[in-house]
Parts: sequence; C-alpha cells; structure tokens
Amino acid sequence: MDAQEKSPPAANRTGLINRLVPAKDTVKPRKWQRVLAAFLDGRSFNRFEAERIGDHALHSTVSALQARGVVINRRDETVSGFGGAPTRVCRYWLSPDSRQRAAELLGLENAVR
Repeated sequence: MDAQEKSPPAANRTGLINRLVPAKDTVKPRKWQRVLAAFLDGRSFNRFEAERIGDHALHSTVSALQARGVVINRRDETVSGFGGAPTRVCRYWLSPDSRQRAAELLGLENAVR
C-alpha cells in the first residue's frame, strides 16, 4: 500500500459488513467483526476514519484481531487534527496473507478471492 493510498470508494466495496448478519436478524455484528469485514473488503483506516463504523479505539480492536491470528499491517501518517494542527496517527489494513483467516473468523470462507 503506497503512502497516498486510501480505502476504495464505497461503490468499489463488496459490502461484507452487510453479509455478516441476515437481513431479518436483529443481532448486530460486534465491533471486531465490522472492522475485520471492512479490512477484508480492502479498506484501510486510521483512528478517525474508523469512527464511521463505530470504532472509537481502533488500536485496541487491531490488537484483539491480531490475538485471533490475523496480521494487520500499519504505517504512520500525519493528518489534520484539532484546529488543523498536524496529528500523527497509524493507518491499518489487512495483510493479504490473512485474508483466509479473516474470512474464517467471519464465517465467510467463500468470500475470499
């Protein structure tokens, strides 16, 4: 992933988050499942971007995913923070070698290409 690469636009995502729970089911996916599905979809996040899917502590979620055997890549980047001040954050994305493990954890073994 190069330094300028961000998550693909919404139109390019396969929507794995939506496949985690059947439409009639009222149980929502857990935070780690939402984040892992987004990673499996090819998305990457920094801590501020992860807020959009309800993750307020991305570093902890990444740690929990790694404890389940998923390799998450990362790199530091600088973004505009409070008042426009430069803020250092970490961008995270799923290692290609962990796609199969991620799919297994989500019960989406057939989703891996």
